[in-house]
Amino acid sequence: MSRSAFRSASVSLKQPLLLAVLACACALPLLPAQAGDSNSWTVNRTMTVRDGGQPFALMRDGGNLITGNDADQKRVKELSRNVKGDFLWFRDSGKEYIVQDRATLQRMDAAWAPMRELGAKMGEHGAEMGRQGGSMGALGARMALAAVTFNAEKIEAIGKEMEDAGKPMEATGKKMEEIGKKMEAVQKEAERTARGVIRDSLQNGTAKPMATRG
Repeated sequence: MSRSAFRSASVSLKQPLLLAVLACACALPLLPAQAGDSNSWTVNRTMTVRDGGQPFALMRDGGNLITGNDADQKRVKELSRNVKGDFLWFRDSGKEYIVQDRATLQRMDAAWAPMRELGAKMGEHGAEMGRQGGSMGALGARMALAAVTFNAEKIEAIGKEMEDAGKPMEATGKKMEEIGKKMEAVQKEAERTARGVIRDSLQNGTAKPMATRG
């Protein structure tokens, strides 16, 4: 192959190679927002001082919601081994409380239902992106072999295949971006509702203070 021909083939590789890099990133394990059966869900969110409010956790059969720092999450998992049945845990003014009132737990669960639905959709698109990334990775391997053998025709042909394969990935990526924006707004509303549920539980007495740990 002449230098000019190889240079032309190299230029045509730019976009496909960028898509290959994207494919590799998408092929990394994704943390599912929903796992197991259709009723199983888990949300872990680190809360910082800037978030405001106090940490809380909803532990129910089939799904868990935990906010706070690592110590808070460790505390909740410890409680889940000792408390019988579903419960809501939260900290307020330095004190820990636990709620097992069914109506309160249902209100808290309902507040996060839209977030779970969006999380499930995000997980589906993430799996789709992973499959698309696998196909792109296979093309990348063929492209590498063609480049090593300086086969300009194969490079051009595979580059076209990679370009075509990248279009569905781009479409899936846009869907995930749109869902991500919705999740941000839904999460804010869910947390606002959750604070209201916690406030009501303190006022109506369904929140029971826990003994101070020594």
